[in-house]
Amino acid sequence: MAIFREFFLILLLSAVGAAFSLYHGWAPLPWVEPKLAAGEIRLVDAQALDVIWLDTRPVDAFESGHIPDALFFDEADWDSSLMGLMGAWLSEPRPIVVYCGSENCGTSQRVAGRLRGALPDAEIYSLKGGWDAWAN
Repeated sequence: MAIFREFFLILLLSAVGAAFSLYHGWAPLPWVEPKLAAGEIRLVDAQALDVIWLDTRPVDAFESGHIPDALFFDEADWDSSLMGLMGAWLSEPRPIVVYCGSENCGTSQRVAGRLRGALPDAEIYSLKGGWDAWAN
């Protein structure tokens, strides 16, 4: 009889703890979609890592402002941009974070996908929110 009482108490405390965490937002709701797509990274997480930043915005946007030490990556000139990235990555392998203008531009995700095929040993992400996340 005591074992059933202990089991019920453990079950009750677990349910109360889970409900409390869900109510206060400490745990994600099981029916809500994840906020990050596969291969995306949040700005705060990327800043915690020592990463290679790749800017895939147009050259005039890059020249008017970019993340410090970011490399310009021109998707139209894939081969030379890839060679520049490989030079930086091979000298000091670090995670690579690709960003474009905003969350809706899609260029960073497309470039990150192609880079995963070209550099299979690299850890490659696209920045959620793009340049807008950095600027804000």
